[in-house]
Amino acid sequence: MLILDAITKSIEVVMSGAAATTNPDFTSAYADNNGTTFTEGANDGALNGTSSVTLVAAPAASTRRTVKTITIENRDTAAVTLTVSYNNNSTLRVIVKVTLQVGDTWTTDGAYDTTGSLKTIVGTVAVSSISNGTQGQVLIAGASVPAWNYITGGTF
Repeated sequence: MLILDAITKSIEVVMSGAAATTNPDFTSAYADNNGTTFTEGANDGALNGTSSVTLVAAPAASTRRTVKTITIENRDTAAVTLTVSYNNNSTLRVIVKVTLQVGDTWTTDGAYDTTGSLKTIVGTVAVSSISNGTQGQVLIAGASVPAWNYITGGTF
């Protein structure tokens, strides 16, 4: 979940290059709360090559905007690389930089292929200079796990 709590904060996206044929589409859904009123809203459109596109605009004064979901679908005939950023008064913080293959969709819940299956990142675990019985840490899927679990065949 992303929170926009100032009139200077928004969510935007930019492509690393122009689309081959068709710019990706996007949708976003959010809710505004000003302390007394709760209002849902949505936005949709298409990306614009290397020009920044606002996915979720800044809220009104004294309003917190809770971003429920963002979806971007690659409708192009080639892979596209996107950078989605949190814009805080022109200071950009990267939320995700992702390459979408033809037909892939990125959401705030993950990236999906053309069959709707969640795409996963497959990597390797390199354990060097740790022997059986030696305490240590390894990173698996971004989480620090005791290396002895990996070495001794324990579960994670």
